[in-house]
Amino acid sequence: MALFLSTIINGMDSKCRVSVPSTFRNSLKNQSFKGIIAFPSYNDKSIDACGIQRMESISNSLDSENYSREEFDLISMYFGEAEKLPFDNDGRVILPKKLINHAEIDKNVMFVGLGPTFQLWNPESYEKKKNNMIKNAQEKKINPRLRPIPKGM
Repeated sequence: MALFLSTIINGMDSKCRVSVPSTFRNSLKNQSFKGIIAFPSYNDKSIDACGIQRMESISNSLDSENYSREEFDLISMYFGEAEKLPFDNDGRVILPKKLINHAEIDKNVMFVGLGPTFQLWNPESYEKKKNNMIKNAQEKKINPRLRPIPKGM
């Protein structure tokens, strides 16, 4: 399974190409599709991304899991919005305009590892979200233990 760690900022050129961090590409090197799957986040102004194996796993679960109608509809929407972004010879992908506009990305793209997935952010937007999360955790005295993330998150 692919594992995405760290936070890295790379520049986007005028052709909307951005280099995917080498550590992220290395996590995907054994997958059948040489690239990333990306779609708009419906929780934030960011782009959710993963490898093809994760999408295949989710697809396979549609026949075997008991999803509510709302969950099924949301998963179906993710598949409908997903974009296959192949790596070029330099490890770059071309970000589609609809994803750039959704995440309000301008010149720099922040790649944020989330374990089995990752996100692409406008760096300023992510810093605001991060600061809010830290403030909230401090106010509520939240101290997360490193245990598995609940399924469905």
